[in-house]
Amino acid sequence: MNRITKVYLKNIFTQKGIYICIGISALIGIIIPFITEFFVKTDAVKTAGSEVISVFTSGVGLLQVIYITLFVCSDFTDGAAKNYIARGYTRRQILFSKFIASLIAVAAFYIFEAFLAFVLYAKNGIGFEAGNLLYILGSLTTSVAVVGLYVIIANTAEKLGTAIVINIMLPNVIGLLLPLANKLFDGVKLENYWIANLTELMSKAPTVTELIEVVGIAIVYLIILFEVSNYIIKKKEVK
Repeated sequence: MNRITKVYLKNIFTQKGIYICIGISALIGIIIPFITEFFVKTDAVKTAGSEVISVFTSGVGLLQVIYITLFVCSDFTDGAAKNYIARGYTRRQILFSKFIASLIAVAAFYIFEAFLAFVLYAKNGIGFEAGNLLYILGSLTTSVAVVGLYVIIANTAEKLGTAIVINIMLPNVIGLLLPLANKLFDGVKLENYWIANLTELMSKAPTVTELIEVVGIAIVYLIILFEVSNYIIKKKEVK
């Protein structure tokens, strides 16, 4: 782990932001069954036994997207990015370090929510079956790729407002537009190959081949996104 990655990690875990976001995320995603049961008088808590598994397969949520965008853009708003470049770090190193730090931050969201879900719902069972493991790995791989997408967009946009709008709108807009293009590719669901929907390529009890396909596509996405981002940034610098 290089020095700048350690700086980013220190920034993440020494600031209140991540703890506030994790708390809100946990309240929204985990405590809802209790609230539902109290007001609606249903058996929401009893049926929430698989909540631990669902934490790892739910993807990257809106709150996490906003947190990642704020974190990545903070360099540009406080001038730290220029200082890092002046110290000899390349933009590629900075981008990759932000990506690693963002992944660890999102992992903190997952781990805390899973722990809380286990404490609250373990007595109801966590719904784990052998086939879940490959599906969880595929879901986490997709989440890694999606985090990369958000980091790269924010780092390329630089401006916080622009980055938040693009990160919230772009993945959803593309996800909606791709089904319209299915007629051009008979029998192929293009939306399943979009970075945020890669888990649709797997069954609920996926084979190793399905997992490898998802991992391979996610890696290709990340490579292309990193290179496109670096190209755009270089063009900005030339101007």
